[in-house]
Amino acid sequence: MFVYPPVPEHILDEIRSCTVAVVIGHIGPDGDCIHSQIAMQKMLQSLGVEAHLVNAGPFNRKEISQYEPLFASHVDKQLKERNPLVVMVDCSTLDRIGYLSSEIEGLTILTVDHHSSGTPFGDFAYIVPKSYSTTLCIMQLCKAFEVEITEEIANHLFFGFATDTGFFKFIGPYRGETFNLVGELINKGVSPNEIYLQMDGGKTLSSRKFLAKLLERSESHLQGRLMIVIETEQDIAEFGDAERPSDELYANLLGVEGVQAVLYFKIDSPDVWEVGFRSSHFSSLDVGKISSEFGGGGHRKAAGATISSPLQPLKSTLIKTIASHLKA
Repeated sequence: MFVYPPVPEHILDEIRSCTVAVVIGHIGPDGDCIHSQIAMQKMLQSLGVEAHLVNAGPFNRKEISQYEPLFASHVDKQLKERNPLVVMVDCSTLDRIGYLSSEIEGLTILTVDHHSSGTPFGDFAYIVPKSYSTTLCIMQLCKAFEVEITEEIANHLFFGFATDTGFFKFIGPYRGETFNLVGELINKGVSPNEIYLQMDGGKTLSSRKFLAKLLERSESHLQGRLMIVIETEQDIAEFGDAERPSDELYANLLGVEGVQAVLYFKIDSPDVWEVGFRSSHFSSLDVGKISSEFGGGGHRKAAGATISSPLQPLKSTLIKTIASHLKA
């Protein structure tokens, strides 16, 4: 059975010596990112650290939009001059925080993450690729410092975990330790059914119509093993990027018989695409590795990359890349 590695003593010492910290997460944050940031802030505050939350956004996902007021969008000059410890969570590469990377230049960086691919960066790192979420890595930090996991912290830890496991759907065999950790959180007062409603309830009719349009437009490639969906400027004009039904789109297409991978091309600007990579649980495809070939990163089963290229050459290149990995 998997056992989380102990947090290295030099990381504990760095946090013990810290008086001011900035907790940063990736652009376009999801539930694991935002709740990792907040849980880390609460842990640091319990240790007497003045901790600030910063994220470049945008906070487009409905389930996290309520937390946007807690976050600054920049590391201001006065804060940087105090030489804070930068704690970066849920980031596999430095560029995942966007313009904030230039604002923290020269500061000490501690990375807490669970992605299996990416480019190493920073001064200290606690990275556990086998962890199902970054929040469960932060739970190990709480335990290492003997910080009380309050009901509030437990809710943040569980929400991030639930986000990255599709509410338990992505957990494989021989991972009983994960359920032990989740059991501890539930015993702190977490209500799984309430969090499920926060994650999956309250969808708008507009988002359902957007999903229907994307599914209708989906393309089958490589003898049905690869599905591709391409968003248009007209989609965003009609529905808005806040209505993107990404999770439901992946779930629907990965449920099609024989499909091993799904690529979702989200339009960022002309000839700039945010490509989401997903692979099925029966597939050996490591989309984290594939996305890293295009400057991105992520997990074996879920990853992303922002790529500057005209659509058709990029689409052809990605199909060929997926095909080569399927043959390997």
